[in-house]
Amino acid sequence: VKTNLTHKRLENREFLNFVLGKIPIGKLATPEDVAAAVVYLASDEAKMVNCAVLSVDGGWTAW
Repeated sequence: VKTNLTHKRLENREFLNFVLGKIPIGKLATPEDVAAAVVYLASDEAKMVNCAVLSVDGGWTAW
């Protein structure tokens, strides 16, 4: 997730390219992406979602 805490590490172009190469959608998650997942899980639309892992990683763990 691209945040103020990860900014320094992600300035390393080699590391950033490595990470982006692992993410099928080709972009880093943002805090807003994580917040959208939290809002969904807290909503009535997710009332039948139980004991599930919702990865907000752009597909990294889908490999």
